[in-house]
Amino acid sequence: MQLTFSCTPSALKNIEGTISPARLGRYAGSAGVDKQKALQLYVWNARLCEAFYLPIQLCEVAIRNAIHGALENKHGDNWYERGSFLCTLPKRLREELDGVIKDERSVYGAGMTLNHIVSGLSLGFWLHLLTKNYEGVLWPNSFATTFPNKPGHIDRDSLYNMVNSLRIHRNRIAHHKPVFDRQPTAELQNLMTLIKWVCDDTFWFTKTISTVQQTINQRP
Repeated sequence: MQLTFSCTPSALKNIEGTISPARLGRYAGSAGVDKQKALQLYVWNARLCEAFYLPIQLCEVAIRNAIHGALENKHGDNWYERGSFLCTLPKRLREELDGVIKDERSVYGAGMTLNHIVSGLSLGFWLHLLTKNYEGVLWPNSFATTFPNKPGHIDRDSLYNMVNSLRIHRNRIAHHKPVFDRQPTAELQNLMTLIKWVCDDTFWFTKTISTVQQTINQRP
């Protein structure tokens, strides 16, 4: 859908006041003095964020579940209670884990499952398990099964950087920040590559339903 709207000068002034001149001004570098164009870029950026939502969700879930599989294989399905794992976590992530368990238990009681815990933890929690702290603890024999389609030359550090890029991009979208000038095509390629390394069929599915590239092509 092309962005063909046009506002009267008074309406544009009021909309700018609502959004804030500083926020709309973020798009001035690409729109020049044309505030109408800046508003069109603002709306296009919002639609780009919307288009990214589903593939980001699929990628995050795929990465989270893949890393969880390696964690479960190493420590068992009660890994969240195992001292051998808990002692590897920094204080902030131990507190996050404890908080998630407490919150999920308050909702589900005795019906709380491991899936509730896994889905409640942040992407930052799973990203931490790709740091060098786990190089010799979790990953020596797990890469091939966790990321079966990953090229052999891609090491843990490279994978960490890719997932971290996903996290940063996702957080920018969640906080309504501009992503249109943050290499959206490269970010799309990054998350699609991560999905492919986990599962070819999920890669095909995501590619089939994604509208990110079409939205990028609709830049006003």
